[in-house]
Amino acid sequence: MARAAILARAQWWLDRPRPYSQQDCDPVSGYRLDCSGYVSMAWQLAPPGLTTVEPPDECVPISDEELAAGDALMLGGPGTGGDAGHVLLFDRWAGAGGLWAYEHTGGGSKHHVLGRPGPEFLPYRFRAVAELLDPKG
Repeated sequence: MARAAILARAQWWLDRPRPYSQQDCDPVSGYRLDCSGYVSMAWQLAPPGLTTVEPPDECVPISDEELAAGDALMLGGPGTGGDAGHVLLFDRWAGAGGLWAYEHTGGGSKHHVLGRPGPEFLPYRFRAVAELLDPKG
């Protein structure tokens, strides 16, 4: 999957606001209406999408230096269900330690600048990102 396609899908929900819910699914797309459902939708995983407990299995760990558009910063894995976990899509660095991110929260979908989340938020790359499938580009 191309990075531009991931960000375009994230923008789709931004342009068509969705409510936030940890129980309900979007009636149009079938994805859960929480942060991990949003990232699952952007990564084009099968609906209803994964939870913060599951996404690390779909990803490879990377370093902050490797973060690129469409990668994720995630507080995930066992014990991070419900409000205990969170995931957002990295867009690009914003300078001075900030970053542009897409995320879906109780305030809806956002594309905004925020500080680098704490060290418990680990960077991941979706296994199906194009350069992992074809390292020659």
